[in-house]
Amino acid sequence: MRLWRDYLEQYADKEGDVEGQTVVAAYSAVEVLTCFSRMLDKKGRYRDIIDQRLALFHEGSLHCDNFLDCLINATFSIYNSLNTISHQLTDGNTEAAALIRNVDEQVHQNAKSEDPLERSAAALRASFPLLGLVTIALDHDQAMIPIIRQVEQRFAAAAKAASSGGEHLLNALYRLVEMMQIFALLTDAELKDQINQIAARFQEEDQAKELRLKLRNGFCRFFELGHLLAIQVDALL
Repeated sequence: MRLWRDYLEQYADKEGDVEGQTVVAAYSAVEVLTCFSRMLDKKGRYRDIIDQRLALFHEGSLHCDNFLDCLINATFSIYNSLNTISHQLTDGNTEAAALIRNVDEQVHQNAKSEDPLERSAAALRASFPLLGLVTIALDHDQAMIPIIRQVEQRFAAAAKAASSGGEHLLNALYRLVEMMQIFALLTDAELKDQINQIAARFQEEDQAKELRLKLRNGFCRFFELGHLLAIQVDALL
């Protein structure tokens, strides 16, 4: 709940500053994914890597000079968090381990662009298959596979049509929001009404045409879903 209060206070402090509010939401998403990862780490096997990645995120925050720097720091930290979570939730699965390794190799290759939006896009494009992997891992009876595949198809189609770093970034972010809805629902079906409320806000704010407004919408909803998930998992554990 501290994360939620901090998010609301910091978001309000940035009233009228779309980029500032986007950074608040993106940074809050990193923090809540880290909390979720700690909840899963009951035996402390991943404590060191979680601590290292959080410290890297905080160190990066100190050296960001502008919005695009902050975006790079946030997106790669989201990727790092999902990388850890994917290891935690697929432990012992050799096929999953191979996919995680391949994704990690690709993100390092694709992150060399001089365009900051393309670098941020590379991080979130790599995050998407990891979130998809853990979502499938939770779908024990495979009831949600058709919906998961639809999100994957939208991701692939939009990626093919994208012609700029901004378009790639937005596609990956929006598909992460959609996949996170499924992930949260598979965690606890009783979250359906709250997930639907977040989804409704997501659709409502997507009416905006500007990229920066869409990015704010995506990061806000991603954080809200992550927070909802973390609160519920904390209660279940």
